[in-house]
Amino acid sequence: MNRGKWGATRLRCFFCVFMSLCGHQVAAQNDSTLQQPHELQRVDVVASRYGMEKRASVPVQRIDRERMLRLGIHSMTDALNHMAGLTVRDYGGAGGMKTVSVRGIGARHTAVVYDGIALTDCQTGEIDLSRYSLDHLYSVQLVVGDGDNIFQPARNQMGAATLYLETQQPTRTHSANEWFLDTILTCGAEAAKPSVHRQEGKAKRTGAGAFSIGSFGLVNPSFRISERLTPDIRISAIGEYFHADNDYPFTLHNQTLTTRERRTNSHMNSIHGELGFDWQIDARNDLAAKAYYYNNHRRLPGIVHYYTNENHERLAEQTAFGQLKWLSELSNAWSLMVHAKYNWAHTDYENRTAGSGIGDAQYWQREAFGSASVLFKPAKWLSFDYSLDVLYNALHSHPSANDQHPSRQTLLQMVAAKAQWPRLTLVGRMLMTLAKDQRATSTSADADHRTSSVDPSLSLSYQLLPAEHLFVRLMGKRIFRMPTFTELYFYHIGASELKPERTTQFNLGLTWEHVEGNFSHAFTADLYINKVSDKILAVPFNMFVWRISNLGEATIVGADITASGTYRASRSHTLSLNANYSWQRAMDTTAEGSSNGRRQLPYTPRHACCATFSWLNPWANLALTTSGQSRRWTTSEHAPGTQMDGFVVVDASLWRTVGIGRCGQRLTLRATLQNIFDRQYDIVAHYPMPGRSWRVQVEVPIW
Repeated sequence: MNRGKWGATRLRCFFCVFMSLCGHQVAAQNDSTLQQPHELQRVDVVASRYGMEKRASVPVQRIDRERMLRLGIHSMTDALNHMAGLTVRDYGGAGGMKTVSVRGIGARHTAVVYDGIALTDCQTGEIDLSRYSLDHLYSVQLVVGDGDNIFQPARNQMGAATLYLETQQPTRTHSANEWFLDTILTCGAEAAKPSVHRQEGKAKRTGAGAFSIGSFGLVNPSFRISERLTPDIRISAIGEYFHADNDYPFTLHNQTLTTRERRTNSHMNSIHGELGFDWQIDARNDLAAKAYYYNNHRRLPGIVHYYTNENHERLAEQTAFGQLKWLSELSNAWSLMVHAKYNWAHTDYENRTAGSGIGDAQYWQREAFGSASVLFKPAKWLSFDYSLDVLYNALHSHPSANDQHPSRQTLLQMVAAKAQWPRLTLVGRMLMTLAKDQRATSTSADADHRTSSVDPSLSLSYQLLPAEHLFVRLMGKRIFRMPTFTELYFYHIGASELKPERTTQFNLGLTWEHVEGNFSHAFTADLYINKVSDKILAVPFNMFVWRISNLGEATIVGADITASGTYRASRSHTLSLNANYSWQRAMDTTAEGSSNGRRQLPYTPRHACCATFSWLNPWANLALTTSGQSRRWTTSEHAPGTQMDGFVVVDASLWRTVGIGRCGQRLTLRATLQNIFDRQYDIVAHYPMPGRSWRVQVEVPIW
């Protein structure tokens, strides 16, 4: 490479960085004489996400890997607690099932997108987030309503909120696809994918391993490796093993009698593996593929009883899927994105608990998914998208006497438009859904059931002051949710007369971000109203079996507030504070004069908060976190004995990153003490959470 070409390349890199408001310095090492050309490895350029969430037209909260470390976040639950408006339902222990509800609407209204394609569970409609380790995630992002990125599958917009999980890209310090995504979200130039500068060079291999141990038998080794076969082709692999006994002690109160018990029948073993393939065919075409496998054998601890803690339930789960993504810039104005996925899952539930009345059952899920999205950008400030998705879901079970062999065919079409000027952003969508349910073994007239809906959304963001990062945002969205197969058809909890839930959301928010000298701070405040008609209420009987019913109508009024501040006291000392607070008034408004009218919905706290203080220093970085919820009820009636007390817990984390070897490799040591004051509390009734616990992790480069 001659010096002139390299100089031109640097100018292009710095121009991309400048246009995205913040950049990454790209440096190259030349030989000392500058006489001979020096071959370099491929250089990828990415725009920074600085300010992206604050200028979005809908509420967006994002935690990347660097921030996870700074906030002392170890688990998915820790990450979710740092997001306002989100309620985690946790059954306790490191291996306990974890689902989320956003703004009181329900977990089944929260879509989970893994590397661009939505995860699925046609059986329950909920994604167990305990399956996804933060060790391999590059970022976790929560979007309420529809985000500013209109170039994505229609299926990703089917939820009232969407949780995006992005896996780590270990060999790309700067990813071209992330540059493309940031351009979509910040500049509105959806079709302007960068021409990434590439140089021929020998294959590059990177890898890291992590090993964690903790209280109650926690052992969690994992690795991730990546190898660049050519400058344009990269393969990667992820592997993880997780074991936990979860036999933690807890306090049991029975009138005047207080005893110290220990959780039983709660251990789990799981393995998780992924293979990835990325090929940048040329400057305008990218192809990515992923194969995923998860296997989990766990014992279900069951509800805590006063005089016995016996439970004999087992749950074995297997999930495998393969997904493909092709992204092509057809011209400067047209882009095409194609997704395909096939998912298979098997669940084996075994119950040997005497007198439970619930027998063994096995379930097999299948899903085929295809999507094509076309983006048209006729002007620099204007873009349009059309997305067509086709889904097929099927569920079989054993014993076959209770299996109706339900299947569902779904056709989704989405048209979207986005206009963006320096201070104003407008985004509009229309989602059209057509779903058909079939039951192969049913002879009744309603064996086939069709549902159709047309649901709009509109959002805007406006910068109030031209010289200040102060934005006001407004969002409205209507969406509906089909009942899951379990809710409809299966004997122990299903109710075939269930109606689809229909949700209307309104949000008014203000965001502010400011940097002055060594101090920076950010603030967001959002007021919202959600209306849910024919709300499907799920109350857990245990971790596997739920009771299902239609409420009629629910109204949720609330406010979400986030605040953060960072002060750089010196070159080696930085102090920061991150906090969020949520207030929710979630009411059953079916009939104002009924006995349940305007009472708080089950498992919905009125107040929730989380705050973390961090101190970065040369010795051992420190993070102190406090989080809590107000009281909740387990039923709509608020009967005596169904109230759950509020709680506040405090965690502490220490970590340090040191250099090893001569190649700039880094080793990270982390130690966390959770629930320092040994607070006894429940998130789900009669499923006690662990008290004081510890966890230690070391992450080292493999090569």
